[in-house]
Amino acid sequence: MKSILVDTLEDRFVVSIDKKMINKDQLLQFVDNLRIEFMANQANFEADIEIVGEELKQGWWDKNKERLINPTSVD
Repeated sequence: MKSILVDTLEDRFVVSIDKKMINKDQLLQFVDNLRIEFMANQANFEADIEIVGEELKQGWWDKNKERLINPTSVD
């Protein structure tokens, strides 16, 4: 038996996953990620949103990198 089976119906995909391959919490996290990905695709953001996201991540890293790289240092 295959670990993952995918059937195609008229209006949906049916996925069957062997329980030995993944636990329930991991499966629910995966489904949540699919849902988030679907919603993000539906939002139809402008291309510039990625640039803004990268700027936010870089700003966060610049602010927090010292704390994370040297966790014993005190502010």
